[in-house]
Amino acid sequence: MGSFFSSLVVEYLLRKNEKYSYIVPTAIESIILFCVAIFGKYLISDSPDFIAYTLLFAMGLQNSLVTKISNATVRTTHLTGLFTDLGIELSQLFFYGESSFRKKLFISIKLRGTIISFFFVGGIVGGIFYSNIGLHVLFIGVAALLVGLIYDRVRFNLVLLKRKYRRVVNVSSDNM
Repeated sequence: MGSFFSSLVVEYLLRKNEKYSYIVPTAIESIILFCVAIFGKYLISDSPDFIAYTLLFAMGLQNSLVTKISNATVRTTHLTGLFTDLGIELSQLFFYGESSFRKKLFISIKLRGTIISFFFVGGIVGGIFYSNIGLHVLFIGVAALLVGLIYDRVRFNLVLLKRKYRRVVNVSSDNM
């Protein structure tokens, strides 16, 4: 359901206002994680299934969003698929000598290795934090998502600023 909802929102917003197409699902995921972090200790004894369903929905949101953003290059919830793809790409190193193909292969292997490493590091760190602070560990995820949104917005504004001043510089030099 989370994947369906995320994709539905992204597709709808791409047609209405592309600028917000990825912000809305990320904000919804942040709100879900925040609410579970705040209210989870009250719900865990009465409605543990609700917490699980809610977190699974958020995971579906996130996985669909990353899959859409990366054009299905990156999957963020399937380690088995990542290991399968990594194994295939590592075997291809023995058979493909063309430098441009090998360069793409190394980039993809590095990406998959990084994602797999972060899965394990995140699992260990998350487990340690969860044993100490419980569901409040989700605040780390909320912070990471918000930092990502802010970073993306700042980066986007910098690109727009560069384009604006590049045009101004080009127009003024053409007039001279």
